[in-house]
Parts: sequence; C-alpha cells; structure tokens
Amino acid sequence: MNYKNYYDILGVSKSASEKEIKKAYRKKAAKYHPDKNPDDDTAEDKFKEVGEAYEVLSDPEKRDLYNKVGKDWKKYQRAGQNGGGGGFDWSQYAGQSGGRGQGFGGGRQQQSHRVNMDDMFGGASGQEGGFSSFFETIFGGGGSENPFGGQAQQQGRQFRTRDRQSRQQQRPAKKNIIANITIPLRQAFEGTSRTVRVAGEKIKVRIPAGIHDGQKLKLSGKGSAAGPGGQRGDLLLNINVTIPEKYERKGKNLYYSHPVDLYTAVLGGETQVPTLNGTIKLNIPAGTSGGKLFKLGGQGMPSFADNKKRGDFFVRTTIQVPEKLTDEEKKLFKKLAKK
Repeated sequence: MNYKNYYDILGVSKSASEKEIKKAYRKKAAKYHPDKNPDDDTAEDKFKEVGEAYEVLSDPEKRDLYNKVGKDWKKYQRAGQNGGGGGFDWSQYAGQSGGRGQGFGGGRQQQSHRVNMDDMFGGASGQEGGFSSFFETIFGGGGSENPFGGQAQQQGRQFRTRDRQSRQQQRPAKKNIIANITIPLRQAFEGTSRTVRVAGEKIKVRIPAGIHDGQKLKLSGKGSAAGPGGQRGDLLLNINVTIPEKYERKGKNLYYSHPVDLYTAVLGGETQVPTLNGTIKLNIPAGTSGGKLFKLGGQGMPSFADNKKRGDFFVRTTIQVPEKLTDEEKKLFKKLAKK
C-alpha cells in the first residue's frame, strides 16, 4: 500500500500545534462527512482517513513514533539489509518491562503487558492503516529492497488474510433499513418533516422542498446493526408525492385544469385561480376556447437543488356549459344559433 502522510491528509505542517491539528480535523471532517455527500462514494473513505490521521497526530506518543518512523519508512526497510536500525530503539515500543532500561533481554524478571499495536500505529480493528498495513509498508512491499525474501512476504500475506477474515466474521454486518413516506403535493412544494422510529429511536427527517415522487433520501448510519456491537447501516427513504385532482406535474412545472363558465369564456372576464402559492386573479379574454393555456411565471414547484429557482404554473381552461337554462336563455341561444 502507499505510505499515508497524515500531515498532508489534514493539510497541516509537521510543526503544527495540537490546536491547529484539531481545527484542521474539524474542517476536513465536516467537508467529507457522508451525510453531506450522499452522492459521493469516496466521501466515506476520505472521512475515515481524516479520522485516522487525527487519531495519530492528536496523541503525543503516537505522533512522536510516526515522526520517527513513518516519514523514513524506506530507510528502515534498507536498514534490515545492512543489519542496522537507523539509530531507532524499537525495544521501547515492544514488550515493555516493569523497570527502566530492561529492553528485550534484561536479566531481571520482566512483567507481561498487552500492547495494542493497532492503536499504536494509528489504526483500529477492521480498518486500513493499522499494525499489519504499517509493517507491510516497511517490510512487505516487495521489490529488491525487501530484506526478508519472498517466503516472509508470503507468510505475512497469509497471516493478514486470516486476520482480516477473522475480524470480518466476528464483526456483525451493517443492515440498511428502507421506509416509505407519502406526502401531499403542497408539502412537496413547501418542504416538511417526518419522524420515523428505528430500533426504538425516534429520528426526525427533513424533507426538502421540490422533492419528486419516487425520489430517495439517504441518512447514513441511521439504520440498524445485524447484531450487538455491529456498525449501523443506513436509513433509506422512498418518497411518494400524491397529486391532487385537476393538477399535473412535469418537472418543476405545474398544470391546473381550471373551470371557466360559458359566459366568461364568450364575453371575457376575470377568474380566481388557486395556485400552491395562493389565489391569483387571471383575465380571460373574450372568445376563449376550452384547453387554452395561460402561463403564470415563477408559480410552479421550487427546484430541489436550489429552492430560489421555481418552475411555472400553467392554467388550462375547461369551459363549463350551464346544465339548466331558463326559457329566456333558451330563446337567446336559439336566436344566436340562427345567425
């Protein structure tokens, strides 16, 4: 694997203070958080990488070890061939004894300590960049600089493979949860929220204005785990938008079938159109026929990506013919029909 420069990952210098490291970590973590990058498949890996870098550089002991070894890993790789250690005392980090200066082979009785090498080298169980991958970088990279030969490489790979398989078997798999949410068109126009319950936990979900029927929302880490101690999956929401009678939606544009009485259609006049943004007066010219479209600019649905941008609202006229006519009205229509 390639050597990871934790200073470059956080964007700080090697002399950066703890305060500067923490500030850089918060900025990077906010930038790559999976919840803010639902469409970026690489965001989660970058987020974990930033956390790994912070875990090492925020700990004085880990940072000191990283500064001594991490930068010059090729130097220590070559040192194995020359029989030297580059002046670095590994004994202080392996099997520390109960007293000072006992190292590996002192004559005094040594106490046994359990050392988590994954923690020491900035990794965690099940993550890249821990003990195995760190020493693979130093000693197992292959090529002419490898001081231990092909057999050691093969044994190292077999050990790491078994170790990864064991951790994967022990760690419960993540479990995604899929839920359906139905909202009316008006709430899709204005935006709304819903509360869902997952494994006894109430989660409030914000549904942005302009959402489409069939669109999906993803809440990372809000699903459930396959077993105790497992990592949580994602909560996937399928949004269904109900369209009321007389309405039709095409992207950001709305179409509304508006009834106009016969007399207004023939003689012209004014009518009230109920849009989702309120009632608007519309002038109907004399001689308007059924099916004619009138455009109300900017009165349609907001854009999901930018709520300040809106579509248009189209009024489609439907002519209402009177069902009951007085005798006088019938005479007038008969008179008009003869002309």
